[in-house]
Amino acid sequence: MTISKARRALPFLLSGILIAMIWVILWFLGLNDSLLLMAIFLPPFTALVSGIIGVAYFGQEGFMREDRFHMMNLMLALALVVFAIAETATGAIGSSETGYLAIILMQLPGLLLVALGVVSYLRTITEVLNYRNDKTIAGVIICIPFGLSAVAAAIMAIAVPGALTIGFLVNIMVTAGIGTLALSLGMLVLVFRQGELAAPLGLAFAAMSLYLARNILWCCFGVTSIEPLFQVLVVESYILLGASISVARGLQSGKAETVT
Repeated sequence: MTISKARRALPFLLSGILIAMIWVILWFLGLNDSLLLMAIFLPPFTALVSGIIGVAYFGQEGFMREDRFHMMNLMLALALVVFAIAETATGAIGSSETGYLAIILMQLPGLLLVALGVVSYLRTITEVLNYRNDKTIAGVIICIPFGLSAVAAAIMAIAVPGALTIGFLVNIMVTAGIGTLALSLGMLVLVFRQGELAAPLGLAFAAMSLYLARNILWCCFGVTSIEPLFQVLVVESYILLGASISVARGLQSGKAETVT
């Protein structure tokens, strides 16, 4: 990462490190009430701030610009704003059984925005670079997470009778979808691994990987929706996504070449 790119990402990365350190200190001191407050208030705050910054960067030209990279980052920024609303509802509902399915479903609008941006850009890349095996790539990206999710559901059904509730099945499908998005970003990082776009795409990939880890903990290991460990992952995810958008804006301001 060059100095200019590092400068744009630095405030986000330092914030992420500081929050993680505070989280560890509070956990070590056993201040569970403080951890719970952070788990409730930090996720929507970080998502909203990162989203507003991203919309301010990429929303000026709106949806009129015919640039898939620009559109992808605008979709990511809008998704962060939607995630902020979902995280606020999560803090209000908590980990009640009745709210479990509602919390899962609240993620979907934001995830759909992420999917719209990432998948559209990946499709454009495969067309522009004339990948002959683009259908194979799409099949692998889709089949791996959904296949693993099916295996996990089968194991849960055998190991824990009655575990396959509607909420669990919906969550495992959402988790598979997040896995597909993470793999799509990983594919983009692989394509641009030696180019300017590697930095923002790598940060976005790391962000979606942490978001995926949160859902895996929730889905397969029974971690509740406001568990501090659960929430610190998503806070870092939103911060990394904000860093990705900021670095991407720096590239476009510097008129770096992007495949559109």
